[in-house]
Amino acid sequence: MMKGNLTYYFVLNPLIIFLVYALSPILFHKEKYINMKDALGILVVYYVLISGYYFMDVISKRMKKNGKDK
Repeated sequence: MMKGNLTYYFVLNPLIIFLVYALSPILFHKEKYINMKDALGILVVYYVLISGYYFMDVISKRMKKNGKDK
């Protein structure tokens, strides 16, 4: 079951991932910079995966609730 604050999963964690991925070339003086489309693609994949996990969690809770009612 997904426990914890959803703000962490949907706001803070993706923001940290994006900032680290986008700012690491600047901070470490790399010659090749990261394409922003790649960084946004990583965020989209993250949101799809975490939303799917959250959806499965909600469905399983409903199935357990319906099983107890019968």
